[in-house]
Amino acid sequence: MTPIDISFERWTQLSDAYEQHLLHMKQGDESARAEAIRLARELDALTRLLGRKVSASQSPDKR
Repeated sequence: MTPIDISFERWTQLSDAYEQHLLHMKQGDESARAEAIRLARELDALTRLLGRKVSASQSPDKR
């Protein structure tokens, strides 16, 4: 697996966990909020990292 594949796999796991915590919040579980916030921050950071990796892999080689 490439680093992008691994990062995307992690992003998918985080996204699924975030969705579950949002559902728990909707059902009234107030303790799920803190974890949802943490997951959102981690997803945001990983999304930016993936964007940089994709951009770097698509840019022409500047030798």
